[in-house]
Amino acid sequence: MEPLLLTPDQAAEALQISKSYLYELKSRNLIPYVKIGANLRFRPEDLREYVNDLAKTARRKQRLKEFQP
Repeated sequence: MEPLLLTPDQAAEALQISKSYLYELKSRNLIPYVKIGANLRFRPEDLREYVNDLAKTARRKQRLKEFQP
């Protein structure tokens, strides 16, 4: 069973980014997070959504380049 919540270390590893960059994304409200007391956690589905949004944006940019003269 997949865990409901990931620690910052686990989330950064899943995204293959540094933990400091994960905190930057969180601070810029680009990745939702959950606080349980003083503990910061991330939902796997939110990480997937973030990656999917990045992929959609990249595809849009590629299509725009194709149609520019």
